[in-house]
Amino acid sequence: MENHGSVWIKVWFFISSLLVLWDAGYCLLRPYSMEGGKWNLLWRPYNLYGKIDKFYGIEALNEHDGFTAAQASMNLVETVLNFLYLWMASDSQKSGRASLVGFSAAILTVAKTVLYWLVEFFSGMRHTGHNELIDYILLWVIPNGAWIVVPGLIAYVLGKDLVDRLDTLDNHSNSKNKKDN
Repeated sequence: MENHGSVWIKVWFFISSLLVLWDAGYCLLRPYSMEGGKWNLLWRPYNLYGKIDKFYGIEALNEHDGFTAAQASMNLVETVLNFLYLWMASDSQKSGRASLVGFSAAILTVAKTVLYWLVEFFSGMRHTGHNELIDYILLWVIPNGAWIVVPGLIAYVLGKDLVDRLDTLDNHSNSKNKKDN
């Protein structure tokens, strides 16, 4: 039941939180963060990404497509949970709660990313279908897929920790009940 503090999980939560904050900043500060915007220097890699994924480009902004800002808002919730996990995981007396918070954060990340993929699929690949296959795979599928695979593994590890804790409580409760009878 020590998985709540695995180093790789902590590293993921920390680094991904910084990336997610950067992404949310880009999304919520558009058009200033976009190419030609006064703060674009901080988000220059998005000049390319906005061409790969039109959700991030000028087209979606001009169409008042709210999905990008909505998912960026959920990114902020995800980040709060990630940092809460990191804080709780550093306190051994909060390890069970840390597993629950980390599990919840990982599930939120997976669900949000799967929703992002499903919106794209059900819109007929409206935002990414214009790409060459190699660009689509290297610049959209792989980077976005990481936000399903790694948090999915984290959810598995922390979920197992939670189940093990519940099983231990059940076994303790069952043995106590047998002694009382």
